[in-house]
Amino acid sequence: MSTSGLQKRLATTTALLAAALVLVSCGGSGVSDEEAIEEMVVASVFERGPETCLKYNTVNYLEMTTHRRGDAAVEACEESTVELDREQPTEVEVSEVDVDDDSATAVVVFEGSILDGQKLRTGFAKRDGHWKYDDWLGFVDLEAERLIFQIGREGMLQAETTREAEAIACVVGGMEGMTAASLEKEIFESSEPLIELWDNCNRGSAST
Repeated sequence: MSTSGLQKRLATTTALLAAALVLVSCGGSGVSDEEAIEEMVVASVFERGPETCLKYNTVNYLEMTTHRRGDAAVEACEESTVELDREQPTEVEVSEVDVDDDSATAVVVFEGSILDGQKLRTGFAKRDGHWKYDDWLGFVDLEAERLIFQIGREGMLQAETTREAEAIACVVGGMEGMTAASLEKEIFESSEPLIELWDNCNRGSAST
């Protein structure tokens, strides 16, 4: 794996979720909005393919999960959906669905993948009669230790050299020194601190 590939995996955790959570349509007629949202999220675990990026996500959602803008966000999503070596969620649970006209929020809990066991409060928007992911609203009681473990685990599985493995271990060590609040902020607001951590660790492993 290239250095840029590992950097992307470790520094943009929300982009990993975007790849694992490619969305599908919201169910047929005759179901409530709450049921349509639940059906869409559950079905999304099994859907793949670059064509799903714009069909089932707003551009706003793609920009948030990829940390890119406009067409670049769409392209990043499309690229991530064809990465077959990434662990996907095996189960998802939706609760606390709150619908207000053409917008909604819900709590989504994952089993498997890099976000195993984490609860995320997520925003949805209705476009042309179909619900789409639209916004990240944050973790619900983030389990930071578990998330860091999953990030390190996936990174180690993707490492191709001893140097890469050493750099990943360094990144995990640096993340363990962060508070849950600071880790969440860097995931949702800016990945620059994690990118800087990766660069420092990569340089350190290169010098040994």
